[in-house]
Amino acid sequence: MTDATHPASAAGGIPSRAAPLHEGELDDLGSFDMDAARGYLPATDPVLRLPPAYDAWERVAASLPALLSVGKLGEALERMPLLPLDRLEDVGQVRRGLLLVSMLASAHVWGGREPATVLPRGVAVPLWEISERLGLPPTLVHAPMTLWNFRRLDEDAGITLSNLAMLQLFHGGMDEHWFFLVAVAMDAACAPAIQAIVQARRDSASGRVEGVGRALDVMTAALNDIREILARMPERCDPYVFYRRLRPFLSGWPEPGVIYAGIDDTPRRFGGSSGAQSPLLQLFDAILGVSPSDGVRSFLLKMRASMLPGHRRFLEVVERGPSLRGFVRQLAPSHPALCDAHDACVNALVRVREVHAEITVRYVLGESDKEHKEHEKHAQGTGGSSLVEFLNEMRDATRRRAVGADTSPSSRS
Repeated sequence: MTDATHPASAAGGIPSRAAPLHEGELDDLGSFDMDAARGYLPATDPVLRLPPAYDAWERVAASLPALLSVGKLGEALERMPLLPLDRLEDVGQVRRGLLLVSMLASAHVWGGREPATVLPRGVAVPLWEISERLGLPPTLVHAPMTLWNFRRLDEDAGITLSNLAMLQLFHGGMDEHWFFLVAVAMDAACAPAIQAIVQARRDSASGRVEGVGRALDVMTAALNDIREILARMPERCDPYVFYRRLRPFLSGWPEPGVIYAGIDDTPRRFGGSSGAQSPLLQLFDAILGVSPSDGVRSFLLKMRASMLPGHRRFLEVVERGPSLRGFVRQLAPSHPALCDAHDACVNALVRVREVHAEITVRYVLGESDKEHKEHEKHAQGTGGSSLVEFLNEMRDATRRRAVGADTSPSSRS
């Protein structure tokens, strides 16, 4: 997105309504599968258990840690019947169904000594069909694993780290539990920023400087909360446990792919669950106009294919609007407080990315080096270093969005 500067109106130098969004296009969050109070999290808490018709799924999922520990998951899935989907009564049940079968599929592929190459019919067919219904790839992705996989300990309290439990895990244990709790709490902390981003889009198109400033303050506060939550990851999730016990299950299918029995005999290869599939940081990039290299941008767009369709559309609509940075930059000389609020938001996003990079180095690259004891050689060969390079590029691209250091009319966005 470029900073297409709006012409100033005659009264007060406020940009006019050039290239506005359609009236109210962002107002109905429900049309984007989002919620005004909870953002990307569902408006009601996830379903805790499916109807009795799906007890076969629930039994295997409840026994998943034990089945993995004794190497019996494959046998259990082979015995699991092919259940019709017509008794899933509402979207909450459909989402829990996808959570269960996608986790069982990933556990089956990666839970043995060698990766499995065929998904049994009882898990492959419902995984394929529910994913198609929800517009997601038929593999384990961020939405079911995180957004639909929590419960509140106190139903009268909020969605915070101290009031959350996960519904379904692979091996279980505090480390795995905490890893996903942090992700859920980060999404909850993003909710106020989503409303603020809608406001910033609306008010910048209408030239309401004070409204844009307030929205930027809310976005900054949300980013600070997200950073503080992310920084707590090491409290109860050990890097060793994450890297060796949890991370394999989040991987995509191995080459040449996995056969979905009951669908066809063609091996299919899909990616796994990744934090890059969360729309959280991409939303801040969209409103702030963060523009990385074409290669990184291509990767981020690819990750959107694993987001819910509504979340993808919301990102696209936010990106489509006129440049918020252009609005701020034009008014910086006469409204320095607006410039400060914008740059505080940019800097808050930079700090989130710095914490993310630090955790990635410790949890992925550091553990990879320990495992292979060949730092230079292995770092170049595993993709770990390229992941850190990606995070560093996103940090640097974010820094470049600050207005205070770049208010020249001839400077590029």
